[in-house]
Amino acid sequence: MELSISAIKTILDIKEDIVISEKEMAKNLKVTFYPKIETNDGIVLDFAEKLKKTMIELGVNVVPYEETLESISLSKKLKMFLMMIKINIKNFLSGKFEIFKFDFGKKIKKGIVVVSTGEGIEGDLSVDHILGLKGNPMVLITKQPQNIQKNSSFKDHLESSLPVFSWNIVNLVLSVGKEYWTIYSFNMSYPMYLKDDDLSKNILHGLIPKMYAPVIPPRMKDFEIKNNVFDVYMSEYAPYVKDLVESGKALEKTGLYPEPKKINELPFRNSFYRWLGSLLLDKRSGMSYGFIARQLPIKISELFEDNSDSKDKKDFFFKDGKLFIRILFKGKKYVLKVPDVWVLTSRSGSDKTNLNPSKDLVKMGLVCGKMIMETPKGVSVGPNYKPSFDTKVIFAHSVANAIFASIIKHFNPSSKIPKMFEKNGRALAHWHGYFNQKLIPKDWYYYGRDNSSVSCSAPQGAIYAFEGKEKMFMDVLEFEKGYVADIHIEPQHGSNISFSSLGKLSEFILKNKKITSLGNEYLK
Repeated sequence: MELSISAIKTILDIKEDIVISEKEMAKNLKVTFYPKIETNDGIVLDFAEKLKKTMIELGVNVVPYEETLESISLSKKLKMFLMMIKINIKNFLSGKFEIFKFDFGKKIKKGIVVVSTGEGIEGDLSVDHILGLKGNPMVLITKQPQNIQKNSSFKDHLESSLPVFSWNIVNLVLSVGKEYWTIYSFNMSYPMYLKDDDLSKNILHGLIPKMYAPVIPPRMKDFEIKNNVFDVYMSEYAPYVKDLVESGKALEKTGLYPEPKKINELPFRNSFYRWLGSLLLDKRSGMSYGFIARQLPIKISELFEDNSDSKDKKDFFFKDGKLFIRILFKGKKYVLKVPDVWVLTSRSGSDKTNLNPSKDLVKMGLVCGKMIMETPKGVSVGPNYKPSFDTKVIFAHSVANAIFASIIKHFNPSSKIPKMFEKNGRALAHWHGYFNQKLIPKDWYYYGRDNSSVSCSAPQGAIYAFEGKEKMFMDVLEFEKGYVADIHIEPQHGSNISFSSLGKLSEFILKNKKITSLGNEYLK
């Protein structure tokens, strides 16, 4: 069985159009190169020209800058004017004597990626010329930081690239040196390509997916929000809260979870750009790299033979407000209600190694294709309290666990997998590093390495997670294989590991320190 993309999107509450093929992504991209060049570095200028030429060869619609511009609507001008007044008043009250003026001239249309060459000047950055942060991904081509070498660590890349992001307010940075060029994104991966390698291949597989599918944090309006209702100290949550909190101390020893970065500690040119930077990150106060989550015990759904003569050929449908899927297995048709799933996870920006249960945990549900979020008592959604950027991926793993545990239980009632999931739920951890495949134990599954390297939070990542788990569990069922854990690789992002508990996972890693590491060491 293979569920359709439409079915998976409906299950995961994904409303965006999804393009999976990298070549189709390229053909659907519109890119413009900002004409004002702010560098005389020959290496950077040469790379920018080659990038433009290669994109055209790949089918990208490279649009002349003047053709991308349109006049601002009156309502947009009014909104910008009011925001200008608000920022200026706020600055005055805080003792900052910075006066901002918006440029009410023509702006770049939504849906066009803006590439700039060299770090611009205040008032003339890419972000000053776009209609909206969400509709115009921004890419900066600049020179490679002096301290970055081929074998530089994750921390070196993190510390070198974050100031470039905040100083220039961009989504992607292309860092160019004498031998290598590097793609930096909010994923905080750092693929380094030899300049003499196949540029077309590296742009298609490394850059195009990140341009086409930029970072899009989950929007609060997509959730049914229930503030102040989650009691983290209820007995039913006790073992899972304990696992989340206590595992953090052990995970800290692994070195896989770097210290979170606060937005107000990053360098911005002025408070206006700082405000834009916070908008780019969905008004979040900080960034952390990785998550930990506990899927609560799963309620298995029954499988029924589909004897209906319905002409509806879709593999999903709603009935009485509930979501069902149709599957075909060994020549027979079945219907299954998509199980409700609930997850406890760390909030975005929290220190995963030192969680405060009453402030740092989020309860999230996926019920009949709708996302629900519950906050602890005394806590409401805000800049300091939002779900992980990777929420869709967390849900993809969780609901796939529930669906395929239900299918396995029907066809193999003696299987330990459904019993394990019903009793204990499942632990899920994510960090920005990879596994040494040679050291992966028996009955651990490894998948996703050949998927597109889309950005963190892109809907494609959730689709890849679900499809990978679908194939894995159907192989387990059909060939009666054992199952202990699975590793979902997100190229140029990190790894998602499903295990029995976070505590046991941290113990395993500490005993097998060479099996995984932060950064790109094992992504080769």
